[in-house]
Amino acid sequence: PCRCGQQAASGDAVDGAMGLNASSMFDDRSNLTKGLGACIRDLVRPTSEQLAASWAKHDPNSTGLLEQEEVMKVLLALLDMQIQAAQEAASHRKIEMAKQQAQMERESRRRRSELLAKPAGQVSREELDRSAALGMASKTSPVMAGMMAGYMDVPVTCLTALRDDKDLLEVRVGRLFAMAAVPSGQDGRLVVSRQDFTASYLELFDVGAGIS
Repeated sequence: PCRCGQQAASGDAVDGAMGLNASSMFDDRSNLTKGLGACIRDLVRPTSEQLAASWAKHDPNSTGLLEQEEVMKVLLALLDMQIQAAQEAASHRKIEMAKQQAQMERESRRRRSELLAKPAGQVSREELDRSAALGMASKTSPVMAGMMAGYMDVPVTCLTALRDDKDLLEVRVGRLFAMAAVPSGQDGRLVVSRQDFTASYLELFDVGAGIS
């Protein structure tokens, strides 16, 4: 039996299934929280190079120990580094995506023109299907590009929100000192180690994956 005929006859069932799938995708709140949590864990996490560079900037003598005011400066410098890197990555990907979109549109026009120049009897099923699929993809590529562009901005938005909430940053650094500070050997001022700072900061992104 012809599969096309079967699919046409069951059009209502297909439409219903598509509707159910769409409803499941957009109505289930857990999809949003899980997706954002995964972004925080995987896309916003700092690199070891960023962690090392931000600390070294405020620890010129490489003691591995800093006071509370300096640790706050390290945290802000680290966030600025992360935001800049995320912005550059997003910009590069958007440019590449725009190139791919333009290439797809050109290829769609070319294949369509070649197909329409032939008599209908000389057009193969494969040519027709590929041209139709490419036409659909070409027309919907701006929509998909917009969705992907928004996804690429997630790391920048997350990190900017973290950096701009100075009150929570101060609490974070204050808690770090309350839990891990030790007296300095020289004058007894409280300091924390680079290792403790790094571990505390990275924990944020692991916990972020479980937002609800």
